[in-house]
Amino acid sequence: MNKWKWRWPIRLWPIDRMEVKLIIVFLFLIILPIGVLSYISALRYSDSIEQNTVTYVSQLSDKMMDKLDDYLVDMKKISIIPSYLGEIKDGLKMSNQYYQGQPSRMNDSTSILPSEQQMRIDIQKKIGNSIYFLNNIKTGTNTVYLFDRFGHVYYAAKNLSIRPDLQSVYPKWSKRANAAYGAPVLVSTQEVSQSAVGKKYVFTVVRAIIDPVNYETLGMIAVDANIGVIENIVKDLEKATKGTTLILDEDGKVIYDSEKKYLAQNMPRSDLVELTPNEQGSFHTIVNGEHVLTIYKQSEETGWKVLISIPESHLMSDAYRTRNFTIVAAVTIMCFALLISLVLVFALTRPLRSLVRLMKEVQNGNMDVSFPIVRRDEVGLVGRAFNRMIDRVKTLISDIVVIEQRKKEAELLMLQNQINPHFIYNTLESIRMTALLHDDKEVSDMALLLGRMLRYSIHAGVETVPIGQEWEHLNMYIHLLNYRYGNRFTLETPPESDTRGIYVMKLLFQPIVENAVYHGYDETKGRMTIRIEHRAAGADQLFVVTDDGIGMDEEKLQLLRAALRDPADRWDGHGIGLRNVNERLKLRYGEAYGLSIDSERGVGTAVTVRLPYAALVKIS
Repeated sequence: MNKWKWRWPIRLWPIDRMEVKLIIVFLFLIILPIGVLSYISALRYSDSIEQNTVTYVSQLSDKMMDKLDDYLVDMKKISIIPSYLGEIKDGLKMSNQYYQGQPSRMNDSTSILPSEQQMRIDIQKKIGNSIYFLNNIKTGTNTVYLFDRFGHVYYAAKNLSIRPDLQSVYPKWSKRANAAYGAPVLVSTQEVSQSAVGKKYVFTVVRAIIDPVNYETLGMIAVDANIGVIENIVKDLEKATKGTTLILDEDGKVIYDSEKKYLAQNMPRSDLVELTPNEQGSFHTIVNGEHVLTIYKQSEETGWKVLISIPESHLMSDAYRTRNFTIVAAVTIMCFALLISLVLVFALTRPLRSLVRLMKEVQNGNMDVSFPIVRRDEVGLVGRAFNRMIDRVKTLISDIVVIEQRKKEAELLMLQNQINPHFIYNTLESIRMTALLHDDKEVSDMALLLGRMLRYSIHAGVETVPIGQEWEHLNMYIHLLNYRYGNRFTLETPPESDTRGIYVMKLLFQPIVENAVYHGYDETKGRMTIRIEHRAAGADQLFVVTDDGIGMDEEKLQLLRAALRDPADRWDGHGIGLRNVNERLKLRYGEAYGLSIDSERGVGTAVTVRLPYAALVKIS
């Protein structure tokens, strides 16, 4: 009892246990309904507020993200236009040809030669209108910059907001644009300092300009946009949510911060980034000591994530009090119900566990078990039936073993005793006729051989013999046949080295050879050769007995094969030797073993004996 008392918690976990199933029933019928109803009544209000807030803010953020994505898509479209404007391509080609092989001075005006200055003026005139056109396609676009392959920049002269850090940012832009090879690259928010207007922030789309005719890289375009574009899109969202908005790129760099604390910086709070592993969702966190609900969504176009933080104090202050009270009451009721359920479950299933343990022992082969009957309920009835079943099974097993053993012994004895008497009769007649016609040594030899064969055939107590004794018996049989028919038969057996150590059933080959002699001998040939070959076939051993007799046609061959396959068919008395050998093999080794026959009229017959290798070899 102590064993089960202390071990039941570990055995509780498998889902197929009765205890688990009953506990699940109690959970669904009593505990879970109480808990769920109580919990729903407390959280319905607060959850509805949170869910509605998440849904509403998600819809607003979707619209905001769609607007921002549309704007960025337009910027990317602007960046591909120079690849199809002849004036810009011709101007960049002219600039590349001029600076080919010259060291780049990156717009250092103090070192510009007059010829170079005139060339740049000509190019500026050539592409100026196109650049001015690109600057005014999209509202909010600050400046479009065109670079040749050597980093020399061209822009609209009328634009006064030219960024002063082009020389420092160009290498980074060029590296990313060349790596993309014609695809647009979005550069996150950057801080741009200008003495006239002070500090401002922009984000940029850069793209390599590739001639679509010959795929030659002509230079690069950079399209700047003021961060005010994002601010104009976000401000409507912040008015509706009463919260703050944060936009991060894929590397955790701040694209936009409504509080303007972290613009163009890496997000200092790594935990905030870790809370947004998916493309969209929401989570609760603490910001500056205040609990906030944060809803986030990632743009499929840019990979940017928008995080909208809303103070929870504005959402669920009243709902928290109701929820906490209801949770305490629900937990108390659930714990009490669970305790009562566990007591009932294990009181009901303890005898069943004992019965299952006994059944497993029976399954493993231990039949000496008995279920103790202590109660008269349904479990007691099952236990009594189990005990009666075990007693009956043991009786049946004992009876079956005895019956099968006696049946097999009787069948083997019957098959071994079914020896065709014709040979003995014919041999005795030959001895008689020889004694009448000849008064010589042949009579003595034939009688001696016949006596040996009879002793070998009827000797009891031995089921398998060394294969050498079987070859000796066959040679005596052929010798007697040759006395009778005048040396017409020749027997060839496998070499001794191939079959040494092999044991076979006694009188295995004589009925096969006898069948070949009496049904296959061709009188037109005068002589018959019977050859026995041996070979391995995987885990089996094959002995093939072939003769060069008359063979048989296809109809007779099929009838003989059918008689071997189905011994329950009616038997007409012919082929008893082959049929008996086949039955003995199957009874001893199984249905997979026995005889198979192949024959061709006028060529001869081959009888294949299949035996298991493990049953043939004995270790001396």
